[in-house]
Amino acid sequence: MCVTTAPSWFPHALPGASRPSPPRVRFFCIPHGGAGGSVFRPWQHLLGPGTEVVPVQLPGREIRMTEPAETSVVRLAEKLAAPLARRAEGLPYVLFGHSMGALLAYELARTLQDSGRPPAALVVSGSVPPHLPRSTPAMHPLPDREFVAGLRRLGGIPPELLADEEWLALVLPQLRADFEAAETYRAAAVLRPGIPLIALGGSDDPAAAPAEVERWRDLGTDVRVRVFAGDHFFVFAAAPQVLTFVAGELAW
Repeated sequence: MCVTTAPSWFPHALPGASRPSPPRVRFFCIPHGGAGGSVFRPWQHLLGPGTEVVPVQLPGREIRMTEPAETSVVRLAEKLAAPLARRAEGLPYVLFGHSMGALLAYELARTLQDSGRPPAALVVSGSVPPHLPRSTPAMHPLPDREFVAGLRRLGGIPPELLADEEWLALVLPQLRADFEAAETYRAAAVLRPGIPLIALGGSDDPAAAPAEVERWRDLGTDVRVRVFAGDHFFVFAAAPQVLTFVAGELAW
């Protein structure tokens, strides 16, 4: 059995990581389906030196491209929980996830809460909460042409890449695995008191409508919801505003 070591989950040394004084909080960022941890590189300077942004690198992408992508959110959380707790190094930490990453962040929060090392807060973005039935058909079992059409509707991938057959041949298996993980994950348990939950949505998100994002309130006892202008990738297009809001809500 291949054992994944902690450094492979957190390979990105962001600007500011070698700061003169230790951070006050660590902000673990889990990417959406198909993306690697490098999408969060710009966020360190937006949050400032008191917060260390720690991108999470999932198997099957970027420097972990040769590893098989995982098709289960629960299995990913089981593998990631202990390395993440060690990487927190005793500091308060926040879990952030976008789209598929939001579901993984939620499952991680539940797992880590059960282990006695819960996050200080959970931030989910661009995702229908996992206790709701899906309002759109699952994409992962679709034929290639229909699957790519679904990716095109979501946005976030340049059209020239979606037209590149060699690139698609390389990434479609990993993308399908990510969509399968997200589309088959179900959880109805509410977070126990003690973990504030912030749910973020895009006003024109085709994958997570604002009314669906509001239903994250069902899954916690301290839940705040905010909808920003934009589509499924609003969190990157409006990163300064989003992170200012999150930092203000958490009083960093």
